[in-house]
Amino acid sequence: MRDTARGFYDAVSVPPFTAFFSPRDPLRYLNYAIPDEPAGGDLRATLERLRAEFRERERLPRLEYVEGFAPGLGAALERAGFELELRAPLMTCSAAAIAELSAVPRLEIVPAGHDVRAYVTIGRRGFGSGDEPEATDEQVEAWRARRRPEGLSLLGLLDGEPVAVGAATPPLDGLSEVAGIAVLEHARGRGIGAAMTAAAAGAGVAHGAELAFLSPGSDGAQSVYERVGFRPAETSLYYADPE
Repeated sequence: MRDTARGFYDAVSVPPFTAFFSPRDPLRYLNYAIPDEPAGGDLRATLERLRAEFRERERLPRLEYVEGFAPGLGAALERAGFELELRAPLMTCSAAAIAELSAVPRLEIVPAGHDVRAYVTIGRRGFGSGDEPEATDEQVEAWRARRRPEGLSLLGLLDGEPVAVGAATPPLDGLSEVAGIAVLEHARGRGIGAAMTAAAAGAGVAHGAELAFLSPGSDGAQSVYERVGFRPAETSLYYADPE
C-alpha cells in the first residue's frame, strides 16, 4: 500500500510513518499516513510532528492502516486525540474467484481516458456531498501527470452519461488494490457498483495481479463486494483528527 501510494501522491517521511499528500486536492480520502512499522506506545510527540505536516498543507490529519500490522497503534492514536473514523474489513479476491455478473442494461465501462474530466468529477462527487463542482483544468492535468497504466482507471456510462468510477492499482508482488469505486446517487441500486468493482478487479488481473484487495466504506458496500467474490481477510482502520 505504501509503495503503490508513492506512485500517486507526494510522500513525506515522519518516522515511524509515511504521509501521502495530494498536491492539489484536499479531499480527505486523498491525504493520509501509513505506519512503516508496528508502532505503538507513547507517540504523542511524533503525532504532533505528523499533524504539523498535514496542517502545513491545509489537509486533515488522517491515518489508514491494517490493524494486524500495528495492533497497538489504535490505542496510541486515541491517547493523542485522534478519533476512529472507520473500522472496515480488508477483503480479498483471487483472480479465479472474480464473479461473472449479469450485464447492467445500458451500462458501458470505458477507460478513464475517454473523459478524464468526468472521471475526476464523478469520483469527487461520489465520495463527497454530490454537488462538488466540475473538475478544473488543473485537476485534470494533475490526474494525467500521474501516468497511470492504461485500463486500470475506469469510467461507467449509463445511457452515455458518466455515473460511476472505479480503479485498480498497478500490481505489485501479485497484489492490486481496487479503490475509488463510486456511483452517483441517482444511478445507485442497479448493480453498477458491483459491475465497476468486477471490472476494476479484472483490470488488475489483466495487468498481472493474482489477488485483489479492498476495504468497504459501509455494510452496504461490503455486500456489493461480496457479490463480486471478495471475502474478509483482515481489518482496516481509519483514524482522523476531530474536525
